[in-house]
Amino acid sequence: MARVAVGLALRPQHLKALAALPRGEGPELVEVMVDDTVAGGVPEGWRAVMARWPVVAHGVDLAIGDAAGVSQRYLDAVAARLGALSAWWYSEHLCFRSRGDGAARLWHFAPLPCDPETLAVVAQNAARVRAAVGRPLLLENPSDVLGWGADGPDAAAALGLSFTQFLAAAEAGALLDLTNLVLDARNGGWSVGPWLDALDWSRVVEIHLAGGHFDGVLWVDSHSRAIDPEALDLLSEVLPRAPNLRAVIVERDSEIPPLAAMLDALEAVRGRLR
Repeated sequence: MARVAVGLALRPQHLKALAALPRGEGPELVEVMVDDTVAGGVPEGWRAVMARWPVVAHGVDLAIGDAAGVSQRYLDAVAARLGALSAWWYSEHLCFRSRGDGAARLWHFAPLPCDPETLAVVAQNAARVRAAVGRPLLLENPSDVLGWGADGPDAAAALGLSFTQFLAAAEAGALLDLTNLVLDARNGGWSVGPWLDALDWSRVVEIHLAGGHFDGVLWVDSHSRAIDPEALDLLSEVLPRAPNLRAVIVERDSEIPPLAAMLDALEAVRGRLR
Protein backbone atom coordinates (compact mmCIF):
# COMPACT_ATOMS: atom_id res chain seq x y z
CA MET A 1 0.00 0.00 0.00
CA ALA A 2 1.22 3.50 -0.85
CA ARG A 3 1.46 6.08 1.92
CA VAL A 4 -1.97 7.25 3.08
CA ALA A 5 -2.42 10.98 3.75
CA VAL A 6 -4.53 12.07 6.71
CA GLY A 7 -6.59 15.16 6.00
CA LEU A 8 -9.24 17.53 7.22
CA ALA A 9 -12.46 18.70 5.63
CA LEU A 10 -11.89 22.46 5.38
CA ARG A 11 -14.37 24.62 7.27
CA PRO A 12 -14.39 28.46 7.57
CA GLN A 13 -14.04 28.31 11.36
CA HIS A 14 -10.54 26.81 11.01
CA LEU A 15 -9.06 28.91 8.21
CA LYS A 16 -7.07 31.36 10.32
CA ALA A 17 -5.83 28.74 12.76
CA LEU A 18 -4.71 26.46 9.93
CA ALA A 19 -2.81 29.25 8.21
CA ALA A 20 -1.04 30.04 11.50
CA LEU A 21 0.21 26.48 12.10
CA PRO A 22 3.98 25.99 11.96
CA ARG A 23 5.26 24.26 8.87
CA GLY A 24 5.06 20.48 9.12
CA GLU A 25 2.11 20.52 11.55
CA GLY A 26 -1.56 19.87 10.89
CA PRO A 27 -3.19 17.89 8.08
CA GLU A 28 -1.39 16.41 5.11
CA LEU A 29 -4.13 17.53 2.74
CA VAL A 30 -7.48 19.33 2.89
CA GLU A 31 -10.83 18.47 1.37
CA VAL A 32 -12.88 21.43 0.17
CA MET A 33 -16.59 21.60 -0.60
CA VAL A 34 -16.63 22.47 -4.29
CA ASP A 35 -20.25 23.64 -4.08
CA ASP A 36 -19.03 26.60 -2.01
CA THR A 37 -17.14 27.81 -5.09
CA VAL A 38 -19.79 27.40 -7.80
CA ALA A 39 -21.49 30.77 -7.37
CA GLY A 40 -18.60 33.04 -6.42
CA GLY A 41 -15.36 31.27 -7.26
CA VAL A 42 -12.63 30.14 -4.88
CA PRO A 43 -12.96 32.03 -1.57
CA GLU A 44 -10.03 34.32 -0.86
CA GLY A 45 -9.67 32.83 2.62
CA TRP A 46 -8.84 29.43 1.14
CA ARG A 47 -5.75 30.60 -0.70
CA ALA A 48 -3.32 30.55 2.22
CA VAL A 49 -4.39 27.00 3.01
CA MET A 50 -4.21 25.91 -0.65
CA ALA A 51 -0.66 27.26 -0.83
CA ARG A 52 0.43 24.88 1.94
CA TRP A 53 -1.55 21.67 1.45
CA PRO A 54 -2.77 19.58 -1.48
CA VAL A 55 -6.51 19.75 -2.15
CA VAL A 56 -9.17 17.17 -2.92
CA ALA A 57 -12.70 18.29 -3.80
CA HIS A 58 -16.03 16.99 -2.54
CA GLY A 59 -19.57 17.86 -3.63
CA VAL A 60 -23.20 17.26 -2.72
CA ASP A 61 -25.22 18.77 -5.58
CA LEU A 62 -24.30 16.69 -8.63
CA ALA A 63 -27.17 14.17 -8.32
CA ILE A 64 -25.42 11.55 -10.43
CA GLY A 65 -28.37 9.16 -10.23
CA ASP A 66 -30.97 11.57 -11.62
CA ALA A 67 -32.63 10.23 -14.77
CA ALA A 68 -32.92 13.82 -16.04
CA GLY A 69 -29.13 13.92 -16.21
CA VAL A 70 -26.63 16.14 -14.49
CA SER A 71 -26.88 19.90 -14.95
CA GLN A 72 -24.40 20.98 -17.63
CA ARG A 73 -24.23 24.48 -16.20
CA TYR A 74 -23.37 23.14 -12.76
CA LEU A 75 -20.90 20.64 -14.21
CA ASP A 76 -19.09 23.34 -16.20
CA ALA A 77 -18.75 25.48 -13.08
CA VAL A 78 -17.43 22.55 -11.05
CA ALA A 79 -14.89 21.67 -13.75
CA ALA A 80 -13.59 25.24 -13.80
CA ARG A 81 -13.25 25.35 -10.00
CA LEU A 82 -11.47 22.01 -9.85
CA GLY A 83 -8.85 23.43 -12.18
CA ALA A 84 -8.44 26.54 -10.05
CA LEU A 85 -8.10 24.36 -6.95
CA SER A 86 -5.63 21.95 -8.58
CA ALA A 87 -7.73 19.23 -6.94
CA TRP A 88 -6.30 15.72 -7.01
CA TRP A 89 -9.75 14.21 -7.51
CA TYR A 90 -13.48 15.00 -7.30
CA SER A 91 -15.88 13.02 -5.12
CA GLU A 92 -19.66 12.97 -4.98
CA HIS A 93 -22.47 10.92 -3.46
CA LEU A 94 -24.04 7.97 -5.22
CA CYS A 95 -27.65 9.11 -5.03
CA PHE A 96 -30.48 10.96 -6.70
CA ARG A 97 -32.04 14.18 -5.44
CA SER A 98 -34.63 15.00 -8.13
CA ARG A 99 -32.70 17.94 -9.47
CA GLY A 100 -34.50 18.10 -12.83
CA ASP A 101 -36.54 21.10 -14.00
CA GLY A 102 -39.87 21.30 -12.21
CA ALA A 103 -39.09 18.29 -10.03
CA ALA A 104 -39.49 18.26 -6.28
CA ARG A 105 -36.07 18.35 -4.64
CA LEU A 106 -35.16 15.86 -1.95
CA TRP A 107 -33.06 17.39 0.80
CA HIS A 108 -31.53 14.05 1.69
CA PHE A 109 -29.44 11.59 -0.28
CA ALA A 110 -31.74 8.92 -1.67
CA PRO A 111 -30.29 5.46 -2.43
CA LEU A 112 -30.49 4.10 -5.95
CA PRO A 113 -32.19 0.83 -6.94
CA CYS A 114 -29.60 -1.44 -8.48
CA ASP A 115 -31.35 -2.34 -11.73
CA PRO A 116 -30.16 -2.19 -15.35
CA GLU A 117 -31.97 1.07 -16.08
CA THR A 118 -30.46 2.91 -13.09
CA LEU A 119 -27.01 1.49 -13.72
CA ALA A 120 -27.23 2.82 -17.27
CA VAL A 121 -28.27 6.28 -16.01
CA VAL A 122 -25.32 6.43 -13.63
CA ALA A 123 -22.93 5.19 -16.32
CA GLN A 124 -24.11 7.89 -18.74
CA ASN A 125 -23.99 10.68 -16.16
CA ALA A 126 -20.59 9.59 -14.87
CA ALA A 127 -19.13 9.55 -18.38
CA ARG A 128 -20.17 13.19 -18.80
CA VAL A 129 -18.67 14.11 -15.44
CA ARG A 130 -15.35 12.38 -16.11
CA ALA A 131 -15.06 14.04 -19.51
CA ALA A 132 -15.79 17.47 -18.04
CA VAL A 133 -13.60 17.42 -14.93
CA GLY A 134 -10.53 15.73 -16.40
CA ARG A 135 -9.53 14.05 -13.14
CA PRO A 136 -10.54 10.93 -11.18
CA LEU A 137 -14.17 10.69 -10.05
CA LEU A 138 -14.97 9.03 -6.72
CA LEU A 139 -18.45 8.06 -5.55
CA GLU A 140 -19.41 7.89 -1.88
CA ASN A 141 -21.80 5.53 -0.14
CA PRO A 142 -24.23 8.05 1.39
CA SER A 143 -26.08 7.62 4.67
CA ASP A 144 -29.61 6.38 4.05
CA VAL A 145 -31.38 8.83 6.37
CA LEU A 146 -34.69 8.33 4.56
CA GLY A 147 -34.62 4.59 5.22
CA TRP A 148 -35.29 3.71 1.59
CA GLY A 149 -32.60 1.04 1.43
CA ALA A 150 -32.81 -2.60 2.48
CA ASP A 151 -33.20 -3.57 6.15
CA GLY A 152 -32.70 -6.78 8.07
CA PRO A 153 -29.80 -9.17 8.57
CA ASP A 154 -29.63 -10.23 4.91
CA ALA A 155 -29.39 -6.69 3.52
CA ALA A 156 -25.66 -6.10 3.97
CA ALA A 157 -24.27 -8.25 1.17
CA ALA A 158 -26.84 -6.98 -1.33
CA LEU A 159 -26.11 -3.35 -0.47
CA GLY A 160 -22.35 -3.83 -0.68
CA LEU A 161 -22.66 -5.58 -4.03
CA SER A 162 -24.94 -2.81 -5.30
CA PHE A 163 -22.31 -0.18 -4.43
CA THR A 164 -19.64 -2.19 -6.24
CA GLN A 165 -21.84 -2.56 -9.34
CA PHE A 166 -22.48 1.18 -9.48
CA LEU A 167 -18.77 1.93 -9.14
CA ALA A 168 -18.04 -0.40 -12.06
CA ALA A 169 -20.79 1.14 -14.20
CA ALA A 170 -19.51 4.65 -13.46
CA GLU A 171 -15.85 3.67 -13.95
CA ALA A 172 -15.31 5.48 -10.65
CA GLY A 173 -13.22 5.07 -7.57
CA ALA A 174 -14.80 4.68 -4.14
CA LEU A 175 -15.02 7.18 -1.34
CA LEU A 176 -15.82 4.81 1.51
CA ASP A 177 -17.58 6.65 4.31
CA LEU A 178 -17.16 4.34 7.29
CA THR A 179 -19.45 6.40 9.51
CA ASN A 180 -22.26 6.24 6.95
CA LEU A 181 -21.79 2.48 6.78
CA VAL A 182 -21.79 1.99 10.55
CA LEU A 183 -24.87 4.15 11.10
CA ASP A 184 -26.81 2.50 8.26
CA ALA A 185 -26.01 -0.89 9.77
CA ARG A 186 -27.28 0.21 13.19
CA ASN A 187 -30.46 1.63 11.74
CA GLY A 188 -31.05 -1.34 9.41
CA GLY A 189 -30.21 -4.10 11.85
CA TRP A 190 -27.39 -5.69 9.85
CA SER A 191 -23.69 -6.36 10.23
CA VAL A 192 -21.11 -4.46 8.19
CA GLY A 193 -19.05 -7.60 7.51
CA PRO A 194 -20.97 -8.93 4.49
CA TRP A 195 -21.18 -5.40 3.03
CA LEU A 196 -17.42 -5.06 3.21
CA ASP A 197 -16.89 -8.54 1.77
CA ALA A 198 -18.94 -7.57 -1.30
CA LEU A 199 -16.93 -4.41 -2.00
CA ASP A 200 -14.36 -4.16 -4.79
CA TRP A 201 -11.49 -2.96 -2.63
CA SER A 202 -9.29 -2.06 -5.57
CA ARG A 203 -11.55 0.95 -6.17
CA VAL A 204 -11.25 2.48 -2.68
CA VAL A 205 -9.21 5.69 -2.89
CA GLU A 206 -10.50 7.75 0.04
CA ILE A 207 -12.17 7.16 3.41
CA HIS A 208 -14.39 9.56 5.35
CA LEU A 209 -14.73 9.54 9.14
CA ALA A 210 -17.16 11.62 11.18
CA GLY A 211 -19.59 11.34 14.06
CA GLY A 212 -23.38 11.34 14.17
CA HIS A 213 -26.01 11.39 16.88
CA PHE A 214 -29.04 9.36 17.96
CA ASP A 215 -32.25 11.37 17.71
CA GLY A 216 -34.36 8.93 19.73
CA VAL A 217 -35.41 6.89 16.69
CA LEU A 218 -32.47 6.75 14.27
CA TRP A 219 -28.78 7.37 14.13
CA VAL A 220 -28.29 10.50 12.03
CA ASP A 221 -25.13 11.23 10.05
CA SER A 222 -25.02 14.80 11.32
CA HIS A 223 -21.23 15.31 11.37
CA SER A 224 -21.82 16.97 14.73
CA ARG A 225 -19.71 14.78 17.01
CA ALA A 226 -16.22 13.36 17.30
CA ILE A 227 -15.42 10.33 15.12
CA ASP A 228 -17.76 7.45 15.89
CA PRO A 229 -15.66 4.91 17.88
CA GLU A 230 -17.01 1.97 15.88
CA ALA A 231 -16.09 3.66 12.61
CA LEU A 232 -12.59 4.40 13.91
CA ASP A 233 -12.18 0.77 14.96
CA LEU A 234 -13.39 -0.30 11.53
CA LEU A 235 -10.64 1.77 9.92
CA SER A 236 -8.03 -0.58 11.38
CA GLU A 237 -9.85 -3.54 9.86
CA VAL A 238 -10.25 -2.14 6.35
CA LEU A 239 -6.79 -0.65 5.85
CA PRO A 240 -5.12 -3.92 4.81
CA ARG A 241 -7.91 -4.54 2.28
CA ALA A 242 -7.54 -1.28 0.35
CA PRO A 243 -4.33 -1.36 -1.74
CA ASN A 244 -5.13 1.89 -3.57
CA LEU A 245 -6.20 3.95 -0.56
CA ARG A 246 -4.63 7.41 -0.70
CA ALA A 247 -6.40 9.54 1.91
CA VAL A 248 -8.45 9.45 5.11
CA ILE A 249 -10.47 12.62 5.74
CA VAL A 250 -12.03 13.69 9.05
CA GLU A 251 -15.28 15.68 8.68
CA ARG A 252 -17.17 18.02 11.00
CA ASP A 253 -20.10 20.20 9.84
CA SER A 254 -21.91 21.35 12.98
CA GLU A 255 -21.00 21.99 16.62
CA ILE A 256 -17.54 22.56 15.18
CA PRO A 257 -14.83 22.57 17.86
CA PRO A 258 -11.55 24.53 17.82
CA LEU A 259 -8.88 23.33 15.43
CA ALA A 260 -6.95 21.68 18.27
CA ALA A 261 -9.72 19.11 18.72
CA MET A 262 -9.70 18.34 15.01
CA LEU A 263 -5.93 17.91 15.05
CA ASP A 264 -6.36 15.43 17.91
CA ALA A 265 -8.77 13.50 15.70
CA LEU A 266 -6.17 13.42 12.93
CA GLU A 267 -3.66 11.99 15.40
CA ALA A 268 -6.13 9.27 16.37
CA VAL A 269 -6.41 8.33 12.70
CA ARG A 270 -2.63 8.34 12.29
CA GLY A 271 -2.41 5.99 15.24
CA ARG A 272 -4.60 3.49 13.38
CA LEU A 273 -2.52 3.88 10.24
CA ARG A 274 0.62 3.08 12.21
